[in-house]
Parts: sequence; C-alpha cells; structure tokens
Amino acid sequence: MKDLRILPACLTARAARALLRLARHGGTALPGKLALKICPGLLAELGRGVDTVIVTGTNGKTTTSGMLRHMLDESGISYLSNRSGANLKSGITAEFIFCADLLGRSRRRVAVIECDEGNFPAVAEALQPKAVVVTNVFRDQLDRYGEVTHTRDCIARGIRAVPDAVLCLNADCSLTASLGDGVPNRVVYYGVDGASAEKAPTVSDAPHCLRCGERYAYRRHTFAHLGDWYCPNCGAARPLPDLSAEEIVPEGPGSRVTLRENGTRRAVTVALPAVYNVYNALSALTAARAMGWDMSVCESSLAGFGAMFGRMESMVLGDTPVRIVLVKNPAGCDRALEYLATLGDDVMPVFCLNDNLNDGTDISWIYDADYESLFAARRYERIGVFGIRAQDMRLRLKYAGADDSAVEVYSSLDELADAVKNAGRPVCVLPNYTAMLAVRDKLSSLAGGGKFWEAN
Repeated sequence: MKDLRILPACLTARAARALLRLARHGGTALPGKLALKICPGLLAELGRGVDTVIVTGTNGKTTTSGMLRHMLDESGISYLSNRSGANLKSGITAEFIFCADLLGRSRRRVAVIECDEGNFPAVAEALQPKAVVVTNVFRDQLDRYGEVTHTRDCIARGIRAVPDAVLCLNADCSLTASLGDGVPNRVVYYGVDGASAEKAPTVSDAPHCLRCGERYAYRRHTFAHLGDWYCPNCGAARPLPDLSAEEIVPEGPGSRVTLRENGTRRAVTVALPAVYNVYNALSALTAARAMGWDMSVCESSLAGFGAMFGRMESMVLGDTPVRIVLVKNPAGCDRALEYLATLGDDVMPVFCLNDNLNDGTDISWIYDADYESLFAARRYERIGVFGIRAQDMRLRLKYAGADDSAVEVYSSLDELADAVKNAGRPVCVLPNYTAMLAVRDKLSSLAGGGKFWEAN
C-alpha cells in the first residue's frame, strides 16, 4: 500500500522549488528536505523500480557521474540525475521527486546519482542500487569526517545495506579496495598500470596496512597513496584490476588510453587531461558494464565529454581565457598544481579559499599541499587570492616561495572579476568548494553562461 504522505510531500517540494526558482535560487536541496520531513521514507518509494548507479568517494564523483550521464545521452537512454551536484539525501530526493508523478511513480527507469560519503549509507539503503562506484578515499573536511578510516567505514556501512549491488572499486586506493573484502557483492576492480609518478609522495593519507598496521610498500605510485601497493608483512596487496589503463599517452587536451580487460586491449580517447581523469573514465566504464549498457557507445563517448562545472571548466571573459579547477583537499590540490605548472609562467593564478560548513571549517590541509614545488620552478608576475580565508591563503603562498609583492587580495567578487577580465593573459582559478560556486557563477554570468545548477 502506498504511503499516503507521498502526495503532500511531492506537492510541497514542487511548490518550494517553484518559489525558489522565481527568486533565482537553485532549489536543489530545500524541496527534498521539506518532503522528507513530511514523508521520511519517500526516497525508497521514489526509487522503487529504478535501475540506479550511485557514485561516491572523496574526489571525482561529479566528473564520473557526468561521464555516465554523457554515456546515456549518447545511447539515447532517458534517466534522472542530480546533475547540479546536490549530493546529500535531501538533494537526491528532490531530483527523484521532479522525475516522478504526484503518487511517487518515477518517469525514468535509470538513475545516475552522485552521493556524499556521509549520506551514502542512508541513500544506498533507500535506493538499493544496481551498482555502486567508489572512486577513492582521501582526507577531506577533517572537522566533519576526521580520519580517512572513518570515511572508509562510513562507505562500508552503506555497502552492507546493498548486498545485491555490483561494487566498482578503485584497486589502486588501498582504502577503497578494502571495501571489497568479505562482502557478498560481486566486486569489479579498476586501476592504472600505464602511469607512474616520478617520486613517492611526501604525505600519504593511507600509509599503513588496514590488516596488520605495517607500512605499505609500492611497486609503483600514480599519485598520493594510489598505486601498486602491498604489505610486506601480511601479504595484503592491490587486487588485480578487471579493467586497467595499460598505457596513457597525452593527446591534444586529453589522453589516448589503452585499456586492458580479460586479456584484450583496445584504445579509447579521454577528452580531459591528467591521470586522475583517466581514473574517472575507468570508474565510469566499470559502472557502465555493471549496469549492462552498450560498451561500444560508452567508450566512444569519452572522446566528446567536456568538463563539469568548476572541474577543469573553461570560459572566456572579455578577451581572457579562464580555467576553473576545483581544489578541496591535499590530494586534489596537488593534481591542480601539477596542471597549473604545465601552463608555464605566462598565466595569472587565482587561489580562492573559504571555510564555510560545506568546505570543512578546518583549512589546515593547505599546508599539506605541495605549493612549494610550484613556486620553486616558476615566478608569476601576478597572483590573485580571494575568499573568507584569503589572508591565510596569501600567507601559505608566501611560505611556499611566492613573491608576496605579486599577490593581490580581492575583497569582492566584482573586484576579482575585473582583475580576471583585464588580466591580459590566461587565468587559472583554483577555488575550494563554496568559493568555486560563487566565483564560477560570477565569471560564468559575465561570460554569458548560466548558474551552476543550470550547468551540464
């Protein structure tokens, strides 16, 4: 029997979104929050009969989910998805509401859901997904999650609630790979064999074996604690990937990747740059196979997939080419700094740092990111900083070797936008999460684009 609270919950959510959109707000989470107050079991009702893939993990959720949506677009399959990035239970519930009738019957039979790690247990239990992707586990929002093992254990609780889901796990992340130990689920691993970092990381988020506590050894690193890891004491080791990137060759703005699966090899083009986007592509392909989608279409679609909002997103403001690269933890920041280094000295970097609740109020992680390697090799004529913690960011850059006389602190979004527009050179903006939303919307509106909740 249908829960009689479904109708008033859905009506309330629709009314709330309509009012929020009239006020030019996204309405991505509040409608779902109100609906769940009325009908706490609403998400389970809305997800009934929908083949769902959930993407969770610290980094790469949004891009992986975008790749999966692009695969479905190319396949001509209709679906629902929280494309705005509202990845808490309230935002996910809202998306299901707006793809259902007033009685809670979904108009879509497929869903791609990006899910916050802390909300994953509740969301997974409600939706009973067909597949779960875990991209990686890094230190992130220390005030909320604490140590990375807490994040890993939170995801593990969600997995225990969905024994029938296919688990798509990153073999190169020891924390993520461990989620496949001792579970009844079918587990599929993916990893990178065709890239190796020149040096081992100085800071690791997962240095010790989860089984015995011995320090991991590596045959090969890709970045951070990812790579071909093993424990010299108890024998725990990286699982053999079912799908791996055997060779990665830079090609244009992206990469030409040779995949190996079941002893066969084939080449695909990934349109986005950097090894971490190869990981995102592997996670999306692994999930697509678990969902039973047409793999020939899914693989070819990667060549035409563009950046998600704020994740390597590019735009032109006046005559200034702008690239926005989200940074929110040491591992992701180091990848962004590596990308910035490839652009040379003739670029203006803008570092944006907030400490709002959605960023994590502890910003000490900026001292674990390797800004030193960036400034040891290059000197920028102009550097911008912005955000609630702009002065902290300025101090961090000074300690890293930046020329403090080249640093300009912007006190408002208008001031930042004017500086970008008149930079006279390419600009690369590296903001954390809430700074990215604000800066991206400001620059996008001036460049003729839309709000973040209207993107992708």
